[in-house]
Amino acid sequence: MRSFPRSAYKEVSGDGYLKRIVLEAEDIGLKGTLLQEVHFTAGEKVAFHFHRSTREVFYCLKGKGPFVINGLPMVMNEGDCLVCEPGDVHGNPVINEDFTILVLKVGFKEDDTVWLDG
Repeated sequence: MRSFPRSAYKEVSGDGYLKRIVLEAEDIGLKGTLLQEVHFTAGEKVAFHFHRSTREVFYCLKGKGPFVINGLPMVMNEGDCLVCEPGDVHGNPVINEDFTILVLKVGFKEDDTVWLDG
């Protein structure tokens, strides 16, 4: 058994979000995996992007998360889960309220993200 207290998570700020690195590959014991808690702030946006090889599993922890994935607008409610496959273009052009998701990255590689707009 291993414990990972929230107070020890690494924080990374991005445009429109704050990531907390919950578990890295060496913590999970599986190369190419990463678990993050991501908090999005009302009034911000996240530019459209995709990942070349990373699959992302999103689980909504709190609030309502508006996404556009491959041109399809959708809203994640608390408890909803979705999977973004490699190549799926996704972003958050309008964030009306704060929300938080858990993101499991599978097949994760550094510099795998392709940003499409700013």
